[in-house]
Amino acid sequence: MTTGRRCFIRHPVTLTVQCQKQGHREVCAHEMRDISFGGMSFISSDCYEPGDIVLMGFPVGTIRNRLTGEIIWSSPSNLTPAILFANGLKFLNKQMFFIARMIEQMCCIEKYREAQARQYSRILSGDEAAGEWIQKCAARFPNRF
Repeated sequence: MTTGRRCFIRHPVTLTVQCQKQGHREVCAHEMRDISFGGMSFISSDCYEPGDIVLMGFPVGTIRNRLTGEIIWSSPSNLTPAILFANGLKFLNKQMFFIARMIEQMCCIEKYREAQARQYSRILSGDEAAGEWIQKCAARFPNRF
């Protein structure tokens, strides 16, 4: 992904991502907006600078998944009246996209498990929820290639 013309199609995603700038201790929760093969974008109350290296955490159930990327752009967001920033992050290597896609699937499975408990009082293990989600929903999961 470059700062000029986009190389990859973006796909909308609604996930919370925990971001930590390299060399800083503070971890902030931000809303992920979309993902592509080259990177992702997210909304933050913090202004990131191009070149910032960011460690991102995706809490899914009891598992903590992490990947690293570089901020390539940041601009004020017009999505809300509050002062927020839209940030573009490129993955540092192609493997990061596959990790992000797996994390997105795990989040869908976790949401499915929680919905089953809330709506039907069904308590599913992670493996049971994954099996059901794959059988019922995986075919509708967007193909991003």
